[in-house]
Amino acid sequence: MILWHARNKFLLWVLPTPKLIAGNKAIECKLIVFDKDGTLVDYRQVNFELARARRRSIEKVVGKEAADIWERAVGVDLKEQSMDYHGPLGTLPTRDELLVAAAAFYMKGFSWDVARQLAQDAYDAADKSMKSPYGSVLLEGVTKALRKLKDHGLKLAIASTYAHDRTVESLKTLKIASLFDAVVGPEDVANGKPSPDMILELLKRTGCRANETVMIGDSMSDIRMGKSAKVKACIGVLTGITPKQELEKLADVVIDSVAQLDAV
Repeated sequence: MILWHARNKFLLWVLPTPKLIAGNKAIECKLIVFDKDGTLVDYRQVNFELARARRRSIEKVVGKEAADIWERAVGVDLKEQSMDYHGPLGTLPTRDELLVAAAAFYMKGFSWDVARQLAQDAYDAADKSMKSPYGSVLLEGVTKALRKLKDHGLKLAIASTYAHDRTVESLKTLKIASLFDAVVGPEDVANGKPSPDMILELLKRTGCRANETVMIGDSMSDIRMGKSAKVKACIGVLTGITPKQELEKLADVVIDSVAQLDAV
């Protein structure tokens, strides 16, 4: 767009605001905030990789019986390869899940102080045993879609319940880190999802406003976070844990996957 300033006689070139195309909606915006697990990567592989590492570590630190109690407490059954994706392991940031693990060890007979330290030791050891990308596998079409959005001048960011440093490392291993302008994890804010804190922090880091931001995620907590931050639109994707009929109750639009996004 070209603007003519009559008094001072100069031309000003103004770039139009990009439009994100999602389903049948075209949304003018400058920033897109993505959840990671279930939105950009296969959440099943991430969670099972994490569960296996923690189970091995807990067995070494506390013993097999405590590890069995831990599995039930966090909502996973590694023998049957099943998981409650709405349970503690599937939804909580590590700092909160540690309390669930400590409670499991407390039930085994340890004092609360000892149980909390054992949980921290076991989780720390599990973290050290894992290597980037920590089970993350990109969903089909994600890289192509992200590059297309970036090419149209949109800023991209991530708000994840997964640890900040590990999220960044996994993005580097997956060769998409350069596409993101900012990443926020649970350590970066006082309150996790569905609090607006992560999005508000990303707005500070990118210099964007809520009314020019879109939130994209696979869970109701992602959508609630976007709504509480008063972003322009919230988009639900069906590559994660939440069925379409649930997402449609709150999201402005629901699409099959990030791969369907476009921009003009």
